[in-house]
Amino acid sequence: MSPVLEVSRIIFPLKFRIVQDGLKRMLKAKRTGVSPVLSAMLMVLIVMSLASIVLLWSMGAINESRDVYEVVFKQKVEKVKERILIENVKFKLDTPQEIRIYVRNIGKISATIDHVYIDNQLIALNTPLKLEMGKGNYIVINEEKLPFTLEEGETYLITIATPRGKAFSSYWSS
Repeated sequence: MSPVLEVSRIIFPLKFRIVQDGLKRMLKAKRTGVSPVLSAMLMVLIVMSLASIVLLWSMGAINESRDVYEVVFKQKVEKVKERILIENVKFKLDTPQEIRIYVRNIGKISATIDHVYIDNQLIALNTPLKLEMGKGNYIVINEEKLPFTLEEGETYLITIATPRGKAFSSYWSS
């Protein structure tokens, strides 16, 4: 026989016996595992880290919704403070026909009038009319902008609207 085979025949059972003895010792040894104190500390660490992640996420979500709510609330407050009064309307019935609407800002903030409706028909304004608090001005609607012919003795619903969505209406007779 070759010397290599001879040596391996002697060493192999020796190695096997060492591994087998190690396994027996491991099986006979008292199994202890992780102590209850260490497992409790590990559990507390995991729960606290998850709680902090949830807390940070919720704080971000609350701040974001608060910022959006602030903007919406500010717009609604401005809309409530905005008040415009149609003080006078003059109808010019002869050619060229014309309507002159005198409006006054009686609200607590400045206002802009960007739409005028006559009998629920939109009349295009060239430029929006800006009114400071307590100030008034005329809106002049020429014959070219009128969608119909004005008639004497007729009652017209005149509505003015602002970019904030506030509308003011009243009936006027020609």
